[in-house]
Amino acid sequence: YAVLGMGFGVLLHSSGFAWYWAPVMCVLMYSGSLQYVGVELMASGAGLLQIALMSLVVNGRHLFYGLTMLTKYQKIPRGRAYAIFAMTDETFSLVCSANPPENVDINKFYVYLSLLNHSYWIAGGLAGALLGTAVAFNSAGVEFSMTALFTVAMVENWEKRKQSENPHQTATVTGV
Repeated sequence: YAVLGMGFGVLLHSSGFAWYWAPVMCVLMYSGSLQYVGVELMASGAGLLQIALMSLVVNGRHLFYGLTMLTKYQKIPRGRAYAIFAMTDETFSLVCSANPPENVDINKFYVYLSLLNHSYWIAGGLAGALLGTAVAFNSAGVEFSMTALFTVAMVENWEKRKQSENPHQTATVTGV
């Protein structure tokens, strides 16, 4: 999150926005892919309707995350609204696959995991924006970092699934 947040902060600053918009957007918006798209939309002067429609298209997948988490999150006594707000692709993946120790309160675990991920995103966004103000460099291609993240995550999950389907298969390295 910190590295991707930094990419967002750099992109935001290089698009002409003041550094302080990075932490503001990271706190209030907290949607990595939409934040990257949002920079381009804001920089191009897109209208409110266009931004709202793009938000629905980009974040529509969160409806399915929410449905999947209904039973897990309905038991959270404090912080449920925040945990729902802070549901991202990565947090969803961690919540679905995590096996915390038995002595850990699972409901607090969900909330603190969300808070930790969100904190990394905010810190990264702020660091990237401040870095962009301090160091001049070509930020071309930074907007591709979210696509790269999703591609790497998909390939890793695909490899993991292949390995779990064939547990006796050994990995081989070729072309070295």
